[in-house]
Amino acid sequence: MMFGTRCLRQCYGLRNSAVPWTHKIHGFHNSRRDFAALCRMRSHRVGHQKYGLRFTHGKGETEGGALSFILLRWTKIAWSNMFGKYLLVTNVVGSGLLMVVGDVIAQEYEYRRGLRHQDRFDTDRMYRMFVAGALQGPLHHYVYNWMDRVMPARTLKNIFKKILIDQLVMSPACIVIFFYSICYLERQTLEATNQELISKFPYVYMLDWMTWPAAQYLNFRYLDTKYRVTFVNVCTAVYNVLMSYMKHDFGVHLPLEEKLVESSEQTLLPQSSTTSPEAQKAV
Repeated sequence: MMFGTRCLRQCYGLRNSAVPWTHKIHGFHNSRRDFAALCRMRSHRVGHQKYGLRFTHGKGETEGGALSFILLRWTKIAWSNMFGKYLLVTNVVGSGLLMVVGDVIAQEYEYRRGLRHQDRFDTDRMYRMFVAGALQGPLHHYVYNWMDRVMPARTLKNIFKKILIDQLVMSPACIVIFFYSICYLERQTLEATNQELISKFPYVYMLDWMTWPAAQYLNFRYLDTKYRVTFVNVCTAVYNVLMSYMKHDFGVHLPLEEKLVESSEQTLLPQSSTTSPEAQKAV
């Protein structure tokens, strides 16, 4: 009873002259109810301070639970920074790394099939693929943010508009960036790069239409803006297995490339025929 009176004095300010007497009198009338509520509050506060780790982590966890809690907290902080403050860096680096993942899978397949006779993994080729992927990161970042800002509602009409923009604008741009960046790093001439792009673009673009509309529907329908580029990069890691396979000409039959080679040889034939009689006269 002494403990209850002391608790009520602290709660209602019987020792404080600034508290009105009406509040003190009403406090005495409701002493039983307020005393029970105050005791529940004090027991909850003491239990929370004493068994804070147990309430946070679960039953019977001690130092290992505290360590897992710290790791979980830092993981959440890193995740929020990656997809918040440093979203552009995440999209650029993620695009390059997942491009490398797809190329590593392609190189492993080529090595096991006997299509490559060099080392198992070509690090120079992996570097070129990383650069090609990282150059596409800013394009994905800004275009997807712009589309979600202009068309925020996730209606079927807006989703199909975004898919069309992605297929008619983004896909050709990414294919051009892919081929020109890799051919530049391979020190190919501009003419050879143009011929390779013309010969392989129809096949890559047709493959793009077969894979990306369904994936982008899921992307635009269910994911937030900050996760769009990461989802595209994960899908690209699988898609780039075929892209890398076609780029490096391992067992891929491309009729358009053969036609371009034949046409280039035919353009060179008249020059050889005109020079051959002079050579014969000189002989």
